[in-house]
Amino acid sequence: MSTDIYGVRVVSVSPQELQVRFQVFVVYYDTEVRTYSPVSDDLGFFFHLLWEGASGYCGTHRDGPLSKLVNVHTLGNHAWVDANARRFISGVEHVATRNHPPTDEQWGRLSDFYYERGGAWKDEDLLVQSTYDVRVTDRRWLEPLRVGDAWGTTAFPLNADTWTAGDAPHIPDLERPAVTLRPFTTATGDLKYDHLAQVAFSDDGSYLATASDQGRVWVYDTTDWTEVVHTSAGDVWDAPVTMWVPGEHVLTVKSSGEPGDSGIRPQWAFDVDARREVEIPFQEGHLRSRDGAYRIGPNETGDGSYDLLPTERSPHRHMSHAGHWDPVQCADFAGDGSRLFLAAEENIYVVDPATGEVVDRVADASDRLYSLASNPDGGYVAVGSASRKLGYLSLGKTPPHEICVWRMADKKIVLGRHLKTYVNGLAWSPDGRWLAAALEPTAMGSFNRGRTELVIFPMGPADE
Repeated sequence: MSTDIYGVRVVSVSPQELQVRFQVFVVYYDTEVRTYSPVSDDLGFFFHLLWEGASGYCGTHRDGPLSKLVNVHTLGNHAWVDANARRFISGVEHVATRNHPPTDEQWGRLSDFYYERGGAWKDEDLLVQSTYDVRVTDRRWLEPLRVGDAWGTTAFPLNADTWTAGDAPHIPDLERPAVTLRPFTTATGDLKYDHLAQVAFSDDGSYLATASDQGRVWVYDTTDWTEVVHTSAGDVWDAPVTMWVPGEHVLTVKSSGEPGDSGIRPQWAFDVDARREVEIPFQEGHLRSRDGAYRIGPNETGDGSYDLLPTERSPHRHMSHAGHWDPVQCADFAGDGSRLFLAAEENIYVVDPATGEVVDRVADASDRLYSLASNPDGGYVAVGSASRKLGYLSLGKTPPHEICVWRMADKKIVLGRHLKTYVNGLAWSPDGRWLAAALEPTAMGSFNRGRTELVIFPMGPADE
């Protein structure tokens, strides 16, 4: 017998309103260390409950449409459920919670395991429990359910997508890349210890550029993704910073340098249209807004922050994003320069570059953040992060990353895909049509061996 994690009861069914109310009980505890798995509003979890209700889990022999449409093998495919639960469930509302968290007195009375007996559980009033209204996309998914149905389940919250038709034009289709570029296939020489960590679109979106740790440089024409430049920036650059000259097709590469060292030299520059190296004024900082009004570089505050560097349109502004040690891992400006997104190890900070002040924050965005890109208006942010699926997948000693898309209006992840790679870098095209990702193999025999791929995702996830 499997150990149930939750107990489920159908409280009400409203076919006309396409809604069912579930009461969900926590029935598995570790009373010694006082822990349990709380319920979330994840669509994937409630998709499992709808399927179980259609498959006789409540002790009946009902055979609902959902159980005929989705077999048990498909149900066990977490990636499929994450991507498709939204086709069956349009929303979940958390209505009420009881006994969360339990008091000391309640912990003293709780047992480790509870099993359904005759549609009920022992000590129901004591159990941690929540009530949810679940809205479905078709009344057929409610046909098998009856008020009072109850069963135990081993289902658990997943990470289902929640994007809507209104989001679709603005977020990438992570299932169907438009093209996969393999820069190192045209490289010669020793590729040991070489990889790509940054990708950058020119301001008009005509070109996509990248540079490797050993100074190799590639530029692609975004009209057909052909390679138009493959050259060397000369010396080996330490964590190369790739930056376009504002409004021009001139690419620069320099070393990342140390905090407080904004004037990093030497600098290599290349005119892509003329196909030749050029000498130009030094391009300050690690990152700039698309119009060149703002630039940032690491400071020496001791909290891992960045300063807004002086430009013709903006004074030097000191930034301390967290007020304590929370080093910035990656950053990006919204296309219109109205917001600066700073991703630290676990938190995302939203900065107004006109003042240098933090105006919003996403706390505990991930166990670890690695790369970030904003869409043109800052309404959505793509993040390469530690996989949220660590809790229910065996990922081995080199767990890969996940790309998640955040809708910043409500600070929710609306789309996510678990990958088999690391996400070294992300860039959103200025016209909002493409998300470029530098994806690195995780295997030791492939990692940092000239195997990085540039994957180009188009906008608009398919709804069929």
